[in-house]
Amino acid sequence: MGAWIRTLWDATLFKTEAYERLRDRRDAFMQGFFVIVVVALLVGLPGFVTQLARSFRPPEAEIADARSGFQAVMDNITPFLGRMGLPAQAQGPILEQAKANFESVATMIVEIEALPTALPRPVGKTLTAFGAWVSHPFGAASFPLSAAVLATWLGYGIWVMLAAKLMGGRGTLTGFFGTTALFAVPHVLDFFRWVPYVGSLLGFVALIWGLAVYVKATAVSHQFRPALGFLALVLPVIVLALLSILLIFVVGAVALVAGLAGQGS
Repeated sequence: MGAWIRTLWDATLFKTEAYERLRDRRDAFMQGFFVIVVVALLVGLPGFVTQLARSFRPPEAEIADARSGFQAVMDNITPFLGRMGLPAQAQGPILEQAKANFESVATMIVEIEALPTALPRPVGKTLTAFGAWVSHPFGAASFPLSAAVLATWLGYGIWVMLAAKLMGGRGTLTGFFGTTALFAVPHVLDFFRWVPYVGSLLGFVALIWGLAVYVKATAVSHQFRPALGFLALVLPVIVLALLSILLIFVVGAVALVAGLAGQGS
């Protein structure tokens, strides 16, 4: 474990030997995937702790918070109803019905929480929070290393791999994906994303740092210069942009010709 962590640390410092060690492993791809998963779980740890703490709050405390938020909403809705021209005598019944509905739902929640469970309640809540923590990185689109990011790592990586091969790269798919997965390591900084201002700044640093690691990994896995690694990274984007511009031009030209033909007839 110590050697594995040392490899990750050296990779973030752009030491070529760390990338080469991972590139030459037979299980490089699985090692890279494991890196992404571990980093994602570390980043999600604060959310797990927060959810676990909230799950042990009594329902009454949760409902009190919800009631405060509901009252704030009601206070904002009242002037809005007046601006809509709704008479004051008609506003009262509407607001009272909304409050009655809220209290009914709150009572239902308390009764549900009081129902017996198959497992002791603390154990069940802990397992629920744990399951959410483990699954969250792969289902939340907003998560820094979500399933969408994993799909991009694999999907876009194929195009980067093709570009590198066209430029004379000698890397293998296993070595390429294994080393480029190291882009996730700087995202450990996303652990602090809950900290106001500092979290956003560290998230931006992690993004740039991760891209730099990706470029280095591409270069080492294909055994060429970092400049070519950067070119392999951006070339698919450039090609896609040019194809999009060409498509827009063709569609515009066809529409123009069709319009002229319609005027001529």
